[in-house]
Amino acid sequence: MNFPLVSSPGAIVAMVLVALIVPQVFLTAWFVFAIRSRTVEFVSRSSVRCESSRIPVEVVLCLRGCDETLENVFDALGMQNHENWRLRVIVDSVNDPAWAVANAAISKLTQSGRATWKDAILEPLAERPKTGSLKCASLRQALLTLDPPTQVIAMIDADTVVVRQWLLSLVDECMRPGVGAVSGNRWYEPVHDSLSGTVRTIWNAGAIVQMTAFEIPWGGSLAVRRQAVEACGWTEVIRTTLCEDTSLAAPLKKSGWKYRFLPSLVAIDQDDAVSIGPLTRWIARQLLTARLHHPLWPLVAIHGLSTSIALGASLAMCMGALVTKDWPMCVTVGCAVALYEVVSISLVVMIEEVLRTAVAAGGKKLRPRSAGRLLWRAAMLPVTQGVYAVAVVLAMTSRAIEWRGILYEVKKSAGSFMVKTKE
Repeated sequence: MNFPLVSSPGAIVAMVLVALIVPQVFLTAWFVFAIRSRTVEFVSRSSVRCESSRIPVEVVLCLRGCDETLENVFDALGMQNHENWRLRVIVDSVNDPAWAVANAAISKLTQSGRATWKDAILEPLAERPKTGSLKCASLRQALLTLDPPTQVIAMIDADTVVVRQWLLSLVDECMRPGVGAVSGNRWYEPVHDSLSGTVRTIWNAGAIVQMTAFEIPWGGSLAVRRQAVEACGWTEVIRTTLCEDTSLAAPLKKSGWKYRFLPSLVAIDQDDAVSIGPLTRWIARQLLTARLHHPLWPLVAIHGLSTSIALGASLAMCMGALVTKDWPMCVTVGCAVALYEVVSISLVVMIEEVLRTAVAAGGKKLRPRSAGRLLWRAAMLPVTQGVYAVAVVLAMTSRAIEWRGILYEVKKSAGSFMVKTKE
């Protein structure tokens, strides 16, 4: 028996697109349910969270270069409502522009009596690493010299401006039975909705879902229990890694500790000063960290390649059908692509809406909904998919990566990847 409609190339492409979008729908539905549940749980713990305020904590901030938001980051840290914590700031060198800014901010907050930290230590990176990134070397320096009473280590990025209850919330969640690490994530709201800023927003929406499903922490707002650090050997792991967060997932799980994503601590980034070229390389670096350090990288790569190939083939078939005036083919493939894109942008909306509720519980607000912004994002979806396709290929083939002005070589040693500074 023949099925000409099903066996036609257009119908096959349409079925492939449907097969690719269905898992994304189910994964996003799971994400929405999980975020709602965790948000309700977060709110319910507000009355008992203060019980964790006396747990000794060290907050580690590793700096290379001076981000525009750095002073705001220090101001936000100085207002934390945790009672027992110390600040460790490790700068690439005393000649780094961040050194003067950090020194001035710490002095100002300490002398004014506004800082809630018990102590603040500013120090340069003592030794340039031969393997691993500079950030991982700075973090290792902190982990190897922790204050004896410290029970939790919290990490924050130089562009992450946090709310007053940030540290207390991280510590409270981290000290729950069986939990070894907790992190937030980031949501991009480019202030001018530029083309490249919107592309980053759309890509990041999908990335948050994958990171939650694959239990990948985000180092920009991360807390790890000291017992877990020692149990999983994280200090030694990051001696050769590019990043600290993705490389934590596997050893943490192997040692029996749980990781939890805390959606109410999602940081809102309004940066719009990015162009497509640097953004593509930035996305490629995010994907490269998964390739180097996460066991589920094959799933990430398969998803990226399959969707890119299917959409590329669909576009080529549509153009070919237009040239040859094969209208049935054009309609079939065109409708399939349109359905795929409509569902995709709807998933982005679902992700944004559930995070809107979550960040509100944490004391922040997303911008009001806008029909114009929605249409603009829909128009930028194909651009995002093109950028993502290029970034996936770059991540799969890269043998070197530049980060903060340093070029790192990617090498394979004893069955695992490591990075070293390229001379």
